[in-house]
Amino acid sequence: MKPAHSRSRGTRRQLTAGFAVVLVAGALFLGSSAQAAQGLGAGLIDGNAADKPDHLGDRCSIASAATAEKVIAVSGTGGATAEVRACEKWDGKYYSAMSVDGYVGYNGIAAAGEKREGDGMTPSGVYSMGYGFGVKAQPKQFHGPKYVKVSKDDVWVDGDAVKNYNTMQKKSDGYSGESMYQTPAYDHGQVIDYNTAATPGKGSAIFLHVNTGSQKTAGCVSVSEADLLRIFEWEDDSVVEMAVSR
Repeated sequence: MKPAHSRSRGTRRQLTAGFAVVLVAGALFLGSSAQAAQGLGAGLIDGNAADKPDHLGDRCSIASAATAEKVIAVSGTGGATAEVRACEKWDGKYYSAMSVDGYVGYNGIAAAGEKREGDGMTPSGVYSMGYGFGVKAQPKQFHGPKYVKVSKDDVWVDGDAVKNYNTMQKKSDGYSGESMYQTPAYDHGQVIDYNTAATPGKGSAIFLHVNTGSQKTAGCVSVSEADLLRIFEWEDDSVVEMAVSR
C-alpha cells in the first residue's frame, strides 16, 4: 500500500485540478453571461435611440382616414372657437408639435358630409393641404411647391353649377365670386382641398388663413398671422393633411 502522505498529496492534486476546472467553467459562464448582458444592454440602447423626439408632446386625436406624416388637427371647442394642433406621426401614432387658438365657421363645424354652400360651417373630415396664396408676397416660412400672390383681379368661384366652381379665376375672364384680395384675412393663406370634385352646393372657398379679429369665419379655419407663419414653417415641404372634428 501507498503511504498515507502520498494519498494525501494525490488527493490534494485531484482537488486542486477539480477546483481549477470549476474556476475555468465559472469564468466561461460569467463571460458568456456578461456577453449576453452586454448584448441585451446594446439592444436596449438601440431601442432608446428611437425615443420620441423632444419637440413632440401629448397624443393627438386624429381620424383614422389621415395618412400623412404631418396633420393639422382642428378640434371644435364650442361655437366658432377651435384648437389647432400641428401633429406629427411617430411610431405609428400622432403627437402634438404645436398647439394654437383658432376659429371656424360662425355656425360651428358641420357633421360629416353635411357641409353646404353658404351655411357658415366648416366641413369636418380629412383633407389635403393645397397651395399657398396671399395679398402679401410669399413669406420665407412657406416652403410648399406653389404660392400665388393674388391681385384685385382674382376671385374664388362660389356660384352653384357654374364653370370652374370652387377654383380661383380671373374677373377679367368673366368670372365672379369671392374676392381673393382681402386684407388682413388673405394676407397669407393656404387652400384646404375640400370639394375638389366641385360638386354644386357642397361648399367652396375653404382656406386656412389669417384671423381678422372677428373670432369666427364663414367656413374656413383661421389663426393669427404669427401662428399661421409658424404652421407654414412646421409644414416645411412635406405633404400635409388637415383633420377637422366637431
